[in-house]
Order: sequence, then structure tokens, then C-alpha cells
Amino acid sequence: MYTKTFFYLTVLCIWCFYSSSGYAQSKNINKPNIVIILADDLGYGDLGVYGGEAKTPNLDRLAKEGIRFTDFHSNGANCSPTRAALLTGRYQQRIGIEGALGEDALGLGAPEAKDEITIAEYLQEKDYRTGIFGKWHLGYNLRQSPIYFGFDEFRGMLHGAVDYHSHVNTFGRFDWWYNDKRVKEEGYVTNLITEHSLKFIESHQEDPFFLFVSHLAIHFPWQTPDDESHREVGKRYRAVSGDLNRLGPHTPDETGKVVQEMIEVMDYSVGKVIDKLKQLNIDNRTLVFFMSDNGGITEYRGGYTEISSNAPLRGAKHSVYEGGHRVPAIAWWPGMIEEGIVTDEIAMTMDILPTALELANIKRPKENGPNSLDGVSLLPLLLKEKSLSSRTLFWQTNDKSAAVRKEEWKLVVNSNEDENSSELYNLKMDINESNDLSEGYSDLVKELQNKLNTWRQTVNQEY
Repeated sequence: MYTKTFFYLTVLCIWCFYSSSGYAQSKNINKPNIVIILADDLGYGDLGVYGGEAKTPNLDRLAKEGIRFTDFHSNGANCSPTRAALLTGRYQQRIGIEGALGEDALGLGAPEAKDEITIAEYLQEKDYRTGIFGKWHLGYNLRQSPIYFGFDEFRGMLHGAVDYHSHVNTFGRFDWWYNDKRVKEEGYVTNLITEHSLKFIESHQEDPFFLFVSHLAIHFPWQTPDDESHREVGKRYRAVSGDLNRLGPHTPDETGKVVQEMIEVMDYSVGKVIDKLKQLNIDNRTLVFFMSDNGGITEYRGGYTEISSNAPLRGAKHSVYEGGHRVPAIAWWPGMIEEGIVTDEIAMTMDILPTALELANIKRPKENGPNSLDGVSLLPLLLKEKSLSSRTLFWQTNDKSAAVRKEEWKLVVNSNEDENSSELYNLKMDINESNDLSEGYSDLVKELQNKLNTWRQTVNQEY
């Protein structure tokens, strides 16, 4: 009897040790801190470690000391959809967010989102301190502020694109907030986000915390720290024909270098966050995850042709080709994530929330329930380099262009084409999606199209 009992206890202990969250606990790390750093419009080929021209020593170092993804994807091909998926762990289509939110959009305040639980709300229940600094873009009125969705502290903009100096959004409104109040604060947006993130870390170094560093960079208006304010209160800066005012003060020929400098300022910000964690000796109990919200803008009307880089991918922001949603991503956790790992495992933004739940020992919502998650935990990959289970993944834009990914195969359905002209690519052999194989694999095309149709019904969208 005692032998059997000892055997079962031994098996249980081994299971706890080798389960991902159990592994963290075995290192005496209870409720580790979680820092998410989200870049805006950063292309797959923009960072030095991904072959870019910008000097990014801090993110390069992060990759060298952690794990770098080569097949990580944003849930959406632009801002709001990806942020919705990040915060809920679910496809953003479930709450009707498929494009950047317009002026009157309700975002997370919409009726269809009333039962959603955000990553911040989950972690608050486990006594985490929660803060977001920077861009929100999930609702513009005060009732849609982050402070009503689980964040203890918010400093930043509700809109998706403010002037980096005057903090005026494209609707001509001053848009810089401290919780529920507009506040005047001098400074370049990237630097302000950094400053407040560092203060948050300092203030909560003794607490478990969740910090969302939500950069505006490198979204337009394209401005450097040395530029003057470009936008004024009361003037609108919208995408009307012939009006390129919203892009900033620089000419098309200057913009490439401006964007490069913006990347380098953001990289400096990342370095300051990492240095603060090390200075306070809490880096070994903090997971840092860096990624972009969608692919980069490579060109824009009016002669803007050298902006961001998605090399070697086809497509750009707003596109369901790889350049629209395959993005740079790096995870870092000293002593927990092995150094210098490069992974080609397929992952998505919506996987961050399930990862955080497992880290904090929060039970995952019941499958097929009202808050069931679409994402998966990345901890087995991050902590033990275990492969993720195979799954089929989906993208869809607000013009109903769509893509389906199953292992190395990808189906692309453009909104201006019928299903019979869908494109099929083998990304293992053809990462830049130049060789359409649909004619030779009609059965696979049909299978993936059927999966897309089923998924569309599942996320409750009408077509």
C-alpha cells in the first residue's frame, strides 16, 4: 500500500514539475509579472534582428536572450481587431471588430461585447496590478476607456493615431488621458509611454503586475522627437481624396528615414523597460512579450514608397497576404526561457491571454461556453520548447477578404474574387506567396474553403 502511495505521489510531483505552470512554481515564481509590449504598424522586416536597416540593439538583445518567432501572426491586418483579440483571447469577429474603429464605433462597449472578459480583468481577480500606457483604439468615448475593462491605470490616447507632440487625433480633438480625465502633458508620445511604464513598474515592484506598453510607433503621423507639433485642435485630418495632412510634416522622400528613427526610439524604450526590471531585480520573475499589431505600411498614395519593410513577405497592412499579419515577436524571461532560440511554431495574438492565465494559475474558461477561448497557451513552447498542437487558423478583414492556415498550407480568398479563384500557397516552399497551387490541389482548396465557411458561422457573422 505504501509503495503504491509513494508511486502515485511521485508521478503527481513529476507531472506538476513538468507542466508549464508547475515548472514556473518549481522555480519559486508565484504570480509572475507579465509585460506586453505592442508596436504599431511595425513590419516583419523592420527590426535589425529580422534583417531591417534600423539600429535596434535592445530588441536584438531581447531576441538573443530569449525566443524569437519567425511565424507569429497578428489576429488582424490592422489596429483594433488585433487589440480586441489580444485582450479577449478570442477571434475579434465574435464581437464584430474586423477593421479600425471609426468615430462612432462602440468597440468593447458594444452590446455584443458585454460578456467579454479581458486579460486585465482575469488578472485583477488574482490581485495583479494592471496598467496600460499608450494606444487603446477600442472605443473613443469615456465609457469605453480601459479603466472600465480591468485596468487600474491608463495614461494615453483613446484614438488610434494622435500627433506625437500635440496629442491631437485625426478628428481634431485633444486626446491624452489619465484614467478618466484629459490631461495636458508635454512630450513625445513614445517617450511618455516609456516614462509612465517605468513609474508603474517602480510603484508595483513588490506586487504581481500586468503592464501593457501599447506603443503608437510607428503609426503615422510620422514624426521624430525633434519635430514640431503638426496637428491643431479643431482641424480634421481624415483620409479624404488628396488630403495627406494626417501623415505628418515630412515629404515622401524623407519619410523612410523618419520611420527608421521612430523604430530606434521605440527600441530605446524597450531597453529602458528591460533595464528597469533588471535594476529592481525582478527580471527573473517577469515574462516580457514583444510583438506588432499588424504588418507594416510599405507605400501610400502621394508618392510614399519607402516606409516600412515586410521583407521577404508579400502584402502589407490591411492585406490577408503574409505581409499584412506575419509580424516580429520575441519572448524574454531570464532563467525561464532558454537563450537564443528561434522558433517556426505558428502562433497568434489571441494566444497571449491563455498564456497569461496559465502563468497566473487561472482556470481556463469552459470550452464552448460564453467566454471560451480561441487561443492556446504558449507556455509549453516558451518554457520547454514543446511543439504546439496543429490547428487551423483564420484571418478576415472588414472587406471580407480572408485567409485560412493549416500547417504549411494557406488559402487566400480576396473580396473581389469568387471562391473558384481562391489562391493556395505552400508557405514552407513559398513564403512570399508567388506560386498559386490551387489548380493542382482542388480537394485541399475545397477543404480549406469549407473550414472557412464553418468558422464564419461559428463566430456568428452573416455573409
